[in-house]
Amino acid sequence: MIVYLEKKAQNYEITEYIIKKFNPKVITITHYKDIFNRSRQNFNWQKSQNRLILAVKENVSFYKGSKFCNSKGYENFYYSTQILGCVYNCEYCYIGGMYPSGYPVIFVNEEDFIKEAEKLKNAFIPISYESDLAAFEGIYPFHKKWVELARKRDDLLIESRTKSANVSKLPDNPPKNFILTFSLSPNEITKFEKKAPNLEKRIKALNLTLNKGYNVEIAIDPIIKTENFREIYKNFIKYLSENINLNKINNIETGAFRMNKDFLKRLKKIHLSEVTWYPYEIKNNEARYKDEKELVEYVKNLTLSFN
Repeated sequence: MIVYLEKKAQNYEITEYIIKKFNPKVITITHYKDIFNRSRQNFNWQKSQNRLILAVKENVSFYKGSKFCNSKGYENFYYSTQILGCVYNCEYCYIGGMYPSGYPVIFVNEEDFIKEAEKLKNAFIPISYESDLAAFEGIYPFHKKWVELARKRDDLLIESRTKSANVSKLPDNPPKNFILTFSLSPNEITKFEKKAPNLEKRIKALNLTLNKGYNVEIAIDPIIKTENFREIYKNFIKYLSENINLNKINNIETGAFRMNKDFLKRLKKIHLSEVTWYPYEIKNNEARYKDEKELVEYVKNLTLSFN
């Protein structure tokens, strides 16, 4: 492992934990953007490397949630960016079109994020909005303090969304206002989710978290239109019903592929894929399927028939 370490990030708990646990080669840098924001980076090559950037987030604040995402009915919908980037390399993910680097940035001043969250009231807070926090749990126990915050503040609904199968290290018996949402896709679609666990491993992880007392939800999002789409998703939902006790799942969220057109343009340069190069309809600077409504309704009706 190679760690690019900001000088000002040296004396933080997360930094010391990672250095002690992995004994990486450390390259000291002045600012994370010196590495993260360089031009002409090879995103896919960087994704194949075991490298991290450890930095301090200045002026920590939370951002208003995107209109593309489910606000869970909360008017106050804010997200945090404790980690920029992800260990996975999904061909349909906007992160590839948003960030110039494939190296994840971990902001080590964790307490500042918690303090900022404590200022919010009656709010929905996704904590893995621009990353997959659970996928990093083997590096550092990122969920511990967020679960503690949810336990103290029942007016906050905190969500961690994941494709990870690495859930054994997550805290046990979290409160009901901490949601763990698993992003699930048919195995025919997981070929677009590079480095992510297959469906069987994710379901095994999901069932383990149910046993650990988690409030678990499922996200079938994005739905990808591919050859034999209807049969693929029909078999997929049937498989879920046979391997998950859906009565214990509080919500199944569905949504089709959609993306800012500029992010998609950049993503096409990274992934030569049927997902990135599909002839989407562009409206209001957004790329979407022309029959998006029908796709979502089809999958949603499948979930209702087996739920």
